Amino acid sequence: LVGLSALVAKQTDISSLVIITTLNASLQRVPAPDIVDSATYIANVGENIELESLLSFLARDGYQRAGTVREAGEFAVRGGIVDIFSPGAELPVRLDLFGDELESVRTFDPLTQRAVEKVNALKLEPVSEVFLDDESILQFRGSYGSRFGAVAGQSDSLYQAITSGRRYMGMGHWLPLFHKKLESLFDYAPEATITMDNL
Repeated sequence: LVGLSALVAKQTDISSLVIITTLNASLQRVPAPDIVDSATYIANVGENIELESLLSFLARDGYQRAGTVREAGEFAVRGGIVDIFSPGAELPVRLDLFGDELESVRTFDPLTQRAVEKVNALKLEPVSEVFLDDESILQFRGSYGSRFGAVAGQSDSLYQAITSGRRYMGMGHWLPLFHKKLESLFDYAPEATITMDNL
């Protein structure tokens, strides 16, 4: 999803990009650009952010809570300090909140936990293409019921986990059940020139 998020961010200047991919990857169905765009979190130092809203975003986008952040997709909360390792980022970031104000953002080394440098903004990418919120859960329940029937879901661990708002290993394989419409890489670069290497 990191690559898709980058393409969404580059929509104004997509002509300067070269995308190298495989045939299988280019045909894979993915969430639409507007869905991926809505799954990106951006905040600048000095802005007010609600901690509960940020934590809801992290849970929705597939981040896992940890005691200490060491790997991409993890976050940790210690009072007004929030550590987050966004997928695709070289280093995790440490947010220092003063009340609701984002007072500072620093990158840090996940091994030593020491700060590396101060940055002016925060940008978080989604961890998973399955976003668990009320809308996607409702979409999943409806799609699941129409394909497999309501009775089958009562003893299905996947169904039970998703309907209760919990992530389930392998749920990304059921992506069409979570989205009304899926698109392809070509929808992210509609005016791209396509070439194929015959080697």
